Amino acid sequence: MRKLRIVLLLIVAAFAMGALAWRWWTERGLVMLAFVNAPLSTVIKSLEAQGRVEIATNADPATLVTIRLNRAPLSEAIDTLALRIDADPKLAYIAAPTSEQIQAGLRAFSSGANPGDWMVFSAQGGRRLHVSNLSAVDPRRIEWRITQTTDRNLHTLLDQGAQKTGALFAVPLGWNPWLSKLPSTGEVREVTSKLIRTAKGTAKELFLLTVYSRMEDQPRQLEAVERPFFSASPRTEAPNPEWAAERAQAAIALLPPDEQDQARREFNEIRTFWESIRQLPEPERRAEIEEHFNKPDVEARIEEQAAARDSRRTPEQREQRYRNYIRRKEQIKGAPTKS
Repeated sequence: MRKLRIVLLLIVAAFAMGALAWRWWTERGLVMLAFVNAPLSTVIKSLEAQGRVEIATNADPATLVTIRLNRAPLSEAIDTLALRIDADPKLAYIAAPTSEQIQAGLRAFSSGANPGDWMVFSAQGGRRLHVSNLSAVDPRRIEWRITQTTDRNLHTLLDQGAQKTGALFAVPLGWNPWLSKLPSTGEVREVTSKLIRTAKGTAKELFLLTVYSRMEDQPRQLEAVERPFFSASPRTEAPNPEWAAERAQAAIALLPPDEQDQARREFNEIRTFWESIRQLPEPERRAEIEEHFNKPDVEARIEEQAAARDSRRTPEQREQRYRNYIRRKEQIKGAPTKS
């Protein structure tokens, strides 16, 4: 009888350990935040500890933040925090020949300074790819399939990486070695690590929360912004639309299977539309764009996506956004027409 009892206890213990292990596995990478008027620095520390990531921002660390999330994916938590402080979130890889150069650049970014002499590569439009439900996708897992090229300079390859993955890459302006060997396809974090090692440098992976200074006190300048450090450097060539398509497909592939078909339909629809008007004269393009985005189904989808994003802002933020919207409409209405 005693042996049977011991066996039963061992079986129960095994089931309990299995249940705990399963819970740990299924909840791995999920974040819980419960802060009311807490300093931004405190919220970031909690997020960094839970997600095992590093976050840098040029926002005031004393900014008060109210945020409550229960078992949210890391990328969704970062996106929500960015919304609360009106920042642009971006996965970033800061690389240089020495770690001291990286730390100096990050200190400048956090203090609002601009040390200059850096090249920054970032895809136009960031992670907003005109498809739903991408906020939960971990951008570090997006696949980078390197396109082989005769130009193997580091800058050229990082520009390709930015367009294909949506990540931001920053390196010193004068550091642009030619790479003798290119890595194969892999997650962006893996491919970047191999590239920088081949360049005999070091890299830091982190999430940037960049706040842009809007000059709202200037008439008809509401969209003007002061460009902080780690903003994309001016492009010399037009973005590659095929690489943007790769980025979208790679992100969609990380969605749950039951969400992928809908996301692909949405992306293919908008991609087909833009390709159909690419060669049209500018007046016709504008007319086609206006007609397309006034379609009831397109309007409904855009409003649904905007509502889902706005739901993660505070009531005060939503009210302020509405006031800004009304003010912009009044400015446009009162603006003199061009002859």
